[in-house]
Amino acid sequence: AIDDFFTPEECDRYIELSTSESVMKSRSPTVGKDSASKAQRTSTTFYHKYKHVPEFLSKACRLLGMTHIANFEEPQTVRYRRNEKFTWHLDAIGPMEQGQTTSGQRTATLLVYLTNLQDGEGGATMFRDLGRSKNEFLRVQPTKGTALLFFPAAGGIDTAPFDIRTLHCGEVVASDAVSDKWIAQL
Repeated sequence: AIDDFFTPEECDRYIELSTSESVMKSRSPTVGKDSASKAQRTSTTFYHKYKHVPEFLSKACRLLGMTHIANFEEPQTVRYRRNEKFTWHLDAIGPMEQGQTTSGQRTATLLVYLTNLQDGEGGATMFRDLGRSKNEFLRVQPTKGTALLFFPAAGGIDTAPFDIRTLHCGEVVASDAVSDKWIAQL
């Protein structure tokens, strides 16, 4: 986690940019097309042109030690309204899906929380296998401006294209949460 990755003003700007008419939005995509797959993720994704999010790209490059954005996916903002979630998943592309994409493997995921959610309001990013004990998940509660960086394809094993320890979910946002959960992702 990286505190103060975005300023509060940058967070507000990304939410405002996402709700403008010039941004393409859709129900957040899933790997499968059937109803069970679609039920795994109930959020809305907003797709940004690179030229509209220069500070995000610049900060991501500095954080990752990169000099260009040639290997970045399209920058996105995701909104989770109350009662919305993203169930357990890996961001890396598994062996069965590798032929279904032309974009290549995702080696890093960078999320930036654009809103705050308090304990009890849900919306945490939870990692099943990174907790302190077998029955305790690592929970990252959304804190406005904080970034979360992890490496889903850094398994280090030739026959495993991903690091299974990065299995994570976006916890359901409570029906009485003060705000929606907004994240910028790259």
